[in-house]
Amino acid sequence: MARKSIFQFVVLGIFGVMILVGMLAFSGKLPFLERAEENYGTVTLWGTFPQREMQTAIDTALQGEKRLTVKYVEKDTDTFDGDFVNALATGNGPDLILLSEDKILSTVDKLMLMPYTSYPERTFKGTFVEEGEMFLLPEGIAGIPFTLDPLVMYWNRDIFSSASLLSPPKKWTEFYPLAERIVARDTSGNISRSFVSFGEYKNVTHAKDIISLLIMQAGSNIVERGAEGKYKSTLTQAVGVPKLGGVSEPIVRAARFFTEFSKSNLTTYSWNRTLPYSRDMFEAGDLALYFGYASEYPSIKLRNPHLNFDIAPVPQPDTVSKRVTFGRMHGVAVVRASRNTAGAFQAAYLLTSAVSSGVVANTFNIPPVRRDLLGTPPANDATVAVTYDAAIIARGWHDPSPKETDRIFNTMVDNITSGFLYAEQALTTAQSAIDRILSGKKTP
Repeated sequence: MARKSIFQFVVLGIFGVMILVGMLAFSGKLPFLERAEENYGTVTLWGTFPQREMQTAIDTALQGEKRLTVKYVEKDTDTFDGDFVNALATGNGPDLILLSEDKILSTVDKLMLMPYTSYPERTFKGTFVEEGEMFLLPEGIAGIPFTLDPLVMYWNRDIFSSASLLSPPKKWTEFYPLAERIVARDTSGNISRSFVSFGEYKNVTHAKDIISLLIMQAGSNIVERGAEGKYKSTLTQAVGVPKLGGVSEPIVRAARFFTEFSKSNLTTYSWNRTLPYSRDMFEAGDLALYFGYASEYPSIKLRNPHLNFDIAPVPQPDTVSKRVTFGRMHGVAVVRASRNTAGAFQAAYLLTSAVSSGVVANTFNIPPVRRDLLGTPPANDATVAVTYDAAIIARGWHDPSPKETDRIFNTMVDNITSGFLYAEQALTTAQSAIDRILSGKKTP
């Protein structure tokens, strides 16, 4: 009996020492074990954000991290896809990329998806804003949310004051009487001061995103994944709303609303294709409302320091209680061909931590993607309340090919404004065109 007690005592002692050593090693109290930890080396990250600002933000966020180094490489937005494919073909690709929400479908076959056993879905949803769930695929996680730049409404305070208006519109229905009060014309009848840059496409900055916003507010997800695993376009279908003549009525109203402001025979006439780009006209002080991203605020102020402007939430429909804006999101995604997958996954975790998210948000004048940071906004910035709220309601859609869908949306607008097609027909034609692109996409 005494021998058994001694044996039990020894075993318990060994386990106690092991637990103590484990706790000390985890806390970094045992330097010799810390040195034995894996050194992940250098991880290469590609993205389209400015080189100096992003590398500085990363270095600041990972300050004190000795196990790995993240080297950021800026790539041109227009050539990123081609550069990425070519680099993979030659075995010189990055370990990580900053994957935008509109490139998930076109890039997923080149990624190493993170299993839900490593990052539980419940944890993911509780950590990041709802738009981040676009990265949650049935097969795994395509990327961890890194940045979110929501669409907001910039408004010229001087133009509104001159029209005896105290505040910008909160609902789309308020636009009709405002257009009549604000639009000004020169002696030749040309628009010299515009209310809003709706109705055209090529000279409307972020036209595709604005149209996406209106359609999503009307209830469409634009693209959905069916039960069989295939993606299909639902551009003409508002969730829970029956179709009339093949297209849900709220979607038709949204398309008509956007195009009405370029029709010269209507009192809402405010925009045409001969005018400058909408952002340029806003910066010049000749456009009352400009729909742009939160990150644009500093550059607009820099371009025209004397411009008296502010930001406000994007207006919402009268008939819908769910508030929505459009958001551009980037996630940290691990490249399947990475030669340092362990380091890549470790970097992905670290780059999306609360510390990193806060640093990156401050660097680029955008709200953080994490719920824990959105709950405690800084009190010394008047624009923060708007952008933080916009981050919470931001949404996106699974775009199969951004360049192709940009042309599809452009054609849709032209078909309506020219009278070549009714809005219902233009929407149906656009949906069919998106479906043709999706038919060539393979699920991971």
